[in-house]
Amino acid sequence: MIRYLFQHGRFQALLIALLVVSGLAAISSLPRSEDPRITNRHAIVSTALPGASAERVEVQVSEKIEQRLKSQAAVKHISSISRPGLSVITIELKDEVTQAAPIWSRMRDLLSDVRPQLPSNASAPFLDEERGYAYTRIIALSSPNESTPTATLNRYGKELQNRLRNISGVELVHFFGLSDEEIRVTVDLDKASQAGISLTQIQAAIAGADAKVAAGTLTNQHSQMQIEVSGAFDSVARIGAIVLSSEQDASQYQLADLAKIERTMATPVKEIALIDGQPGIYLAIRMLPKLRIDKFSDTINTVISQFESDLPDQIALQTIFDQRGYTDERLGDLLGNIALGFVLILAVLLVTLGFKAALIVGTALPLTVLFTLVSMHMYGLPIHQMSVTGLVVALGIMVDNAIVITDAVQRLRQQGETAFAAVQKAVQHFWLPLLGSTLTTILAFAPIVLMPGPSGEFVGGIALSVIFALIGSYLISHSLVAVFAGQFIKNDARSGLFYNGIHLPALSRRFSATLELSLKRPLLTICIVFILPVAGFIGAGKLTEQFFPPSDRDMFHIEVHFAPQYSIAATQQAVTKMDQHIRQYPGIEKLDWMIGTNFPSFYYNMLQRNRGANNYAQALVKVTDFKRANQLITQLQQDLDKSFPNAQTLVRKLEQGPPFNAPIELRIYGPNLDTLSELGQQLRTQLIAHQAITHTRPTLLSGSPKLWLQTDEAALNHAGLRLTDMATQLQQQFNGTVVGSIIDNTETVPVRVRVADSARDDMNALYATQISAAQPLLIESFANAELRPSRGSIARRDGERVNVIEAYLITGVLPQTVLNDVSATLAASDFVLPHGYRLEIGGESQKRNEAVSKLLGQVGIIVVLLITVLVISFNSFTTTGLILINALQAVMLGLLSVFIGGYPFGFTVIIGLLGLMGLAINAAIVILSELDASNASTDKTKIVAAVMTCSRHISSTTITTVGGFLPLILAGGGFWPPFAVAIAGGTVLTTLLSFYFVPAAYLLLAERKRGRKVSPSYSTEESI
Repeated sequence: MIRYLFQHGRFQALLIALLVVSGLAAISSLPRSEDPRITNRHAIVSTALPGASAERVEVQVSEKIEQRLKSQAAVKHISSISRPGLSVITIELKDEVTQAAPIWSRMRDLLSDVRPQLPSNASAPFLDEERGYAYTRIIALSSPNESTPTATLNRYGKELQNRLRNISGVELVHFFGLSDEEIRVTVDLDKASQAGISLTQIQAAIAGADAKVAAGTLTNQHSQMQIEVSGAFDSVARIGAIVLSSEQDASQYQLADLAKIERTMATPVKEIALIDGQPGIYLAIRMLPKLRIDKFSDTINTVISQFESDLPDQIALQTIFDQRGYTDERLGDLLGNIALGFVLILAVLLVTLGFKAALIVGTALPLTVLFTLVSMHMYGLPIHQMSVTGLVVALGIMVDNAIVITDAVQRLRQQGETAFAAVQKAVQHFWLPLLGSTLTTILAFAPIVLMPGPSGEFVGGIALSVIFALIGSYLISHSLVAVFAGQFIKNDARSGLFYNGIHLPALSRRFSATLELSLKRPLLTICIVFILPVAGFIGAGKLTEQFFPPSDRDMFHIEVHFAPQYSIAATQQAVTKMDQHIRQYPGIEKLDWMIGTNFPSFYYNMLQRNRGANNYAQALVKVTDFKRANQLITQLQQDLDKSFPNAQTLVRKLEQGPPFNAPIELRIYGPNLDTLSELGQQLRTQLIAHQAITHTRPTLLSGSPKLWLQTDEAALNHAGLRLTDMATQLQQQFNGTVVGSIIDNTETVPVRVRVADSARDDMNALYATQISAAQPLLIESFANAELRPSRGSIARRDGERVNVIEAYLITGVLPQTVLNDVSATLAASDFVLPHGYRLEIGGESQKRNEAVSKLLGQVGIIVVLLITVLVISFNSFTTTGLILINALQAVMLGLLSVFIGGYPFGFTVIIGLLGLMGLAINAAIVILSELDASNASTDKTKIVAAVMTCSRHISSTTITTVGGFLPLILAGGGFWPPFAVAIAGGTVLTTLLSFYFVPAAYLLLAERKRGRKVSPSYSTEESI
C-alpha cells in the first residue's frame, strides 16, 4: 500500500480530494446546535382535586398514582408535591434509558388504569414529558399599552402557533401564559330565588339545551340521512334564550332574565406571562434533533416576519430567546480557538522541525479535521460546543503521529537512506508502537463515551471527536504524511533553522549530561522523580470541589416564592413592583416573568417543578455580557432581600451538568408531618447560621389558611340535605360547573355556570350564600366558619414522606465547602433524628457522586483492554507496569497543575485526567520503543542515545499539545480552563519526568532481568 501510494501521485491527489469533498459535505449537512441533545428522562403528572386539602390530595391522588407508576423498572425516582387542590408528580427515569417514548406511552396507559381509583371530582392525570428540555426560540406577544383584549391576543397567538407548526423541522410549539376563554353564566341568586329556580335547575336546563347529540338516521334503499336537532349553542344570545320553568308557579323565564351571560376569560387565571411588565403570552418553539439551527432559524424568521406584517399596531411581537445567537457565538469562539491553535502549532513546528517538515506535519491538521468531520457525519454526532471542543482538544494530539513519522523519515534521509527506504523503515518501525499509543489514548477517553445518563450525553461529544481525530491522525500519518515526507524531504546535509529546525547544542549537552547522571543511580532518580507526583497527591487533598461549574452566559434567572396563601393576583401585584425595581439597574437588556409556573426552559438543564404554584414566579434576565451578569447576581440578591422582605427571592446563575433543585439539599424521611416539619426547622436554623447561605426553603410547607365550616348537621338533615350536598352546592356556586360548550371555528369554548365574584370573595359573602333545600337556606343560619392553618404542600420521594431543606448560596461559593462546614456543625450539635427517621444528602453532592460512579463504572473493563494493548505491543507485563506507573504519575501531575493554577476539582478535571493518561502512555511508549529498537538493554550509552533520538519529536508533540490547549486556557470562564490546565500542565510535567523515569526504570528492569545489580559508576568514556 505504501509503495503504491508513494509511486502514484494521482492516487494521492484523489485521496486528498475525497477527504476535502467529503469533509465540506459533512460541514454543510451536519446538524448544529448550542448544546448536545440530552434524552428527556423527566416527566410531570398533574392532577387537580378542587377544594381538597394537601393531606387529601396526598392520600387520594398522589399516593395512588405513585403506587401504580413505581412498578416500572425504568423509573429511577418518583417525587411528588401535594398542594391544596393539586398533585404534581415528577418522574425521573434511569440513566440507562435512551428511548423514553415507549416508557411514557406505557405510563399513560397506567394513568388511565388508575383513573377509576381517584375521587370522582378529580381531573384525569395529565403526563407532560415535552417541557423538560430547552426551547430553540421563545417568542412573546403583548400589548404595550394594554389596549388589546386578552382574547384577541390569544387568537393571534393561536394563529401564529398554527403557522409555526406547519414549518418542517418544528418539533413542538407550546403556549405559556395563555388564558382560557369561557362563556360565563353568572347567576343572580336573589333573582333566581325569587323566581323559584335553583342553581341546579339552571345547570340542568343549560346542559339539556345544548343539542350536540345525534338524533338517529333515516335509511332507505336509495339514501341515508342523519338527523340532528337544531339548537346547539352557537352564540351568547342562544344561551340567553334558554327557557327556565319555575317550580313554584309554573311561570317561565329566559336565562338572560336571571343571569349575566358573557364571553370572557376564565378567572382566576392559572398562569400569567409578563413581557416588559405587561401581560402577554409566550410561544416556545423546539427544533427537531438532527437539524441545522441556522437554516431552521432562517425559516422561522421568514414566517414570523410575514405574521408580524399582519399584526395590528396594538400588538407587539418580540423574540425573548433565540438559541441561534448563542450557538453562533459559541461555535464561532471555538472555531477561533481552533484557528489560533493551528497557528500556534504550526509556529512550533517551524521552529522545532524546520520549514519543509513543518509544512508536511501541518498538512495532517486540516486533513485530520476533515476526516473527523466525515466520521462525525457517519456516526451522527452533531456540531455543538462539545464536539467542536473535542476538535480543540485534539489539535495538539492529532499531529503527534505525524511528527514522529516525519522526524523519523527526516533522520533516515540525513543518514543516507533513499526516499522510499526511509518511508518504509519509518512506517515499519513505528506502526505498532504508535498503534498502541493511539489505542491506549482512545481507551483513556472511552469511559466518557460509555458513561450513561445526562452527563455522558453532554460531554460524550468531546471524547467522540477526539477518538475520531486520533484514528484519522494514525491513518493519515502512516499514509499521506509518510509519503509526503519521503518525497519532499531531501537528503540534504545543510543545517539551520529553515532546514532542520532549531538546534541548541548547549542545551542538548546539558540534557545528555543529566541523563547520564540519572542513570548512575537509577533508584535514586526514580525516588526524586516521585517527589512531584507525591506533591500532586498532597495538593489534590487540598483542592476545593466544584463538580459542575456555572455557565459563563449573559443570562440568569430569578425565582420568587411568596407565602402559601398568596393568590396569583397578589403574586402578580408584588412581581410588578419587583420588576420596576430591578429595571433601575444598568446593563439589563431584557426582563420577563412567568407567574404561577416556571418560565419556558431557555437552558438545557432547567427544571419545571412549580406547576400550579400561585405563589411562585420566575424571571429570565438578559444583560450585556456574562461579567455584568456575575456582578448583578450578587447585587440583586442583596438588594431584593432588603427591599422585598415578604418574598423569598433567589437570584440564580445558570449551572452546567445534571439538574438539581438547590446546591445543598438535606432530605429528612419519616412518617409524621409534624415531626418532619419540626426537624426541618431545626436544620434550617443550623443552615442559615452559615455566612455563605442566603436562603433555606423546606418542601413541607405550612401556614396555608383554610376555612372550616362547623355545621349543625341535625339542622341540615332536617332540611333534607347532607354534608356532601352542601359541599357540592358550594363548589358549584364558587368554582362553577361546565355544562356545555360553543364550537368557534376549530376551538371549543366551555360554558360555565357560577355566582358573581362579589358573592365569593370574603367570609361575609360565604355567610350570605344560599343553598337549595326544601326552601333556600343561608349558610350563616346553620354553620360557623373557623379559620385554621393547613398544609401548604406535602412532599414525597420514592413513596416516602420527606421534608427537603434546600439551601442556596452566595454566588461564587463552592457547595462542597459549605456542605463540609454544615456536616461538621451538625455532627457537633445535638441534632438527633428520632427512630424511624433518616437524613440523606442531595443537591450538587448527590449528582456528583452519581456522575463519578457512572464515569468510573466502565473503568475496570477499559483498564483490562488497555493492559491487553500494552502487553501485545511489548510482550511484557513488566514494561506494561512501567507504562501504567507513568500514567498514574501523570494523573498526580495533572492534579498538581490544577492546584497550582488555583482551579477547583470538578467533573471537567476528571475528564482531562483521563485524556492526560493517554498522552502520558503515548510518551512512554515512544521512549520504550526507541530503547527496544536500539537493543539498549543495560548499555547506558545506548539508553542515552535512544532518549536523545526521540527527545525532539516528544518535545515537539508536548509543545504542540500545550499550544492546542492554550486557546481554551486563554478563553477564561469556569468550565474549560480547569480541563485544559489539567491536560496541558500535566503533559509538560509528565514529559519532563518521563525523560528520566522511563530510562531509569528500564535500566533497573534490564539489570534485574540479567540478574545483576546496577553499576555504581558511569565513566565519561561511555558518554556520547
